[in-house]
Amino acid sequence: MMKQSVYDTAEFFSLYQKLRENPLSLNECVEKPTMLSLLPDVNGKRILDLGCGCGEHLALYLQRGAASVVGVDLSEKMLQQAQQNLADFSPHFALHRLSMERLESLPETNFDLITSSFAFHYIEDFDALLQQIAAKLTPNGYLIFSQEHPIVTCYREGDRWEKNAQKEQVAYRLNYYREEGERDRNWFKQPFKTYHRTLSTVVNLLIKNGFQIEEMAEPMLTQQSQWHAEFKDLRHRPVLLFIKAKKI
Repeated sequence: MMKQSVYDTAEFFSLYQKLRENPLSLNECVEKPTMLSLLPDVNGKRILDLGCGCGEHLALYLQRGAASVVGVDLSEKMLQQAQQNLADFSPHFALHRLSMERLESLPETNFDLITSSFAFHYIEDFDALLQQIAAKLTPNGYLIFSQEHPIVTCYREGDRWEKNAQKEQVAYRLNYYREEGERDRNWFKQPFKTYHRTLSTVVNLLIKNGFQIEEMAEPMLTQQSQWHAEFKDLRHRPVLLFIKAKKI
């Protein structure tokens, strides 16, 4: 039986869409520009996007000259929207409703680039996923992904922040960082699960599965900007971890 996506539950998808429409969202201001900055030349390449959502990254790849793109997502609602968003690019895309943990059943193979945005923290067995990704990549192919930073995924319970007498955030608590595993989460009043791994575990599993890390990024606020007040938390710690790795 296929797993169900939290994004297909009542009202969750519409609330998510409203969040994405905000031009000052974390996705638009931090995640997307950082991911795009890590991309190699995609002209003529075959690309797979894991957790493709509504297909925004797939459209950008095709606009940059990708030969073909494939998107995988567990959410039926996400894929329905992606089908509409990518209609003008037919027949150069394919979409599959599939859990990333079942990547071996994906019919396409020999990708030059595999990407994933904001999704790997939903994966319980990261080692197994990397094995499947490596099998789908061509030699010297790239894996580029973002996920919630381990500093963020480590949270289990209690107060996330230490605050001063003025209720200002002073320090982010990391008291559960060393304890890897399942985390119970809640967003839009909808419970779901994510998984915490330390940074060293993420890096070592990439190395174990034949990847050479070429670049990492941990975006934080460095200067005043239009979205400074929106993401004041980024003064203290990175929200996202980005890794660019080559299959060797």
